[in-house]
Amino acid sequence: MSEPDPIHHLAEAVHWQQAQHTGEYRQSTLGRTLEDEGFIHCSAQQQVAGVLRRYYAAHDGELVLLTIDPARLTAPLRWDVANPATGEQFPHVYGPLNPDAVVATRVLHPPHAAAPQSITLRADGIELEVLAAGASVRRLRLGHDPATAVDVVLGHADPQTYRFAGGYLGATIGRLANRLAGGSFTVDGETFHLPSNEGTTTLDGGFNGFDRMPWHVTARTDTRVRLTLTSPDGDNGFPGTVDVSVTYTVSPGQVRIDYTATTDRATPFSITNHAYVNLDGEGSGTVDDHDIEVTASAMLPIDEANLPTGEIRPVEGTAFDLREPRRVGDVLASDDEQLRRGKGLDHTFVLDGRTDETGLRRAVRLRGANGRVLEVLTDQPGVQVYTGAHFDHSILGLSGATYGPRAGIALETQGFPDAVHHPHFPDTVLRPGTPLRSTTIWRLTT
Repeated sequence: MSEPDPIHHLAEAVHWQQAQHTGEYRQSTLGRTLEDEGFIHCSAQQQVAGVLRRYYAAHDGELVLLTIDPARLTAPLRWDVANPATGEQFPHVYGPLNPDAVVATRVLHPPHAAAPQSITLRADGIELEVLAAGASVRRLRLGHDPATAVDVVLGHADPQTYRFAGGYLGATIGRLANRLAGGSFTVDGETFHLPSNEGTTTLDGGFNGFDRMPWHVTARTDTRVRLTLTSPDGDNGFPGTVDVSVTYTVSPGQVRIDYTATTDRATPFSITNHAYVNLDGEGSGTVDDHDIEVTASAMLPIDEANLPTGEIRPVEGTAFDLREPRRVGDVLASDDEQLRRGKGLDHTFVLDGRTDETGLRRAVRLRGANGRVLEVLTDQPGVQVYTGAHFDHSILGLSGATYGPRAGIALETQGFPDAVHHPHFPDTVLRPGTPLRSTTIWRLTT
């Protein structure tokens, strides 16, 4: 049985401060008290953006973004439909809120009403839009003619969404990509506990991972941008202060992503980009008719919580043998327990072979029905292939279409998930004096 998704709720700072003292929270997002003295939550990501815009149109104070674990609520929630007069057409959740159900908070200042900083990089036939919020790729546009160019990564129609509820679309993921079992780990004999944001699992860095952070643009040209972030000691429960950078560089037919990171204390660390690709164009439908090839003779099976079991399983004779191109829809139609657990592909593939003279190996080759090809090269030991089972049409995309299941496929180059609990996996602990430097390349042909 899957755990309920976290709830996001906007509170006026003064009301939330009062709730900390009284143990009760009685204010609603819409600025009125409900009959049951409960709260209203913005159930879809773009709703949060809408509420912020309306609030900051008339106020200049701070709001607090609350992340609520439904399993910790003392009373059940109930659903209702928002008043269409507000411009919000999505369902709201009503119910009393006990403050100890709030697992993370983030203060939003009035500038959050504006879109995050956007940087557009251009080379011949390629355009990449990067947002400072989450160091995210919002748009990857291919074609020489602007009238016929095609967006091939999924992106939010409203850039502001990336500030607080981006759903990982195109974001830089950290401090620890993928899943960590039990929300805890031990490094050098010391145990650390992290908030869990997927049942008992810490997913993609936790409630306030790198994808939620405002990054700083520290260098920029027409074809290159460097963004930096300092993750302080204790950030989301992780030890050590980590300084990290992500550099995007475009050239004809290529996007290069370079990562660096240093720490003053040993800490698990694995970074990736979480772009979802649809080579036929975002909003065009599913990726079922894409052909996928993964340079991997083994994969990591998962348990019921989508965590690696520790086994490194050969792919030969299984649905996961993608060493030759296979249609994505055919792979997902296979009768395989692992596909049922992951609701499709949501697995790490163990990449074959040594890196070449550049330090990279080809991880994935993806070909769209229209003939466009993406090759992913990396120096990392694994690639997480995820076919986007969670998309439910609640996200409004760049083209105005909503994203349904399998609207895009994520190809996340990274270390093995939960490696800190599996000593035979490649080590993902970042240590003082040993900087991380990593590169991933997206090579595109049309």
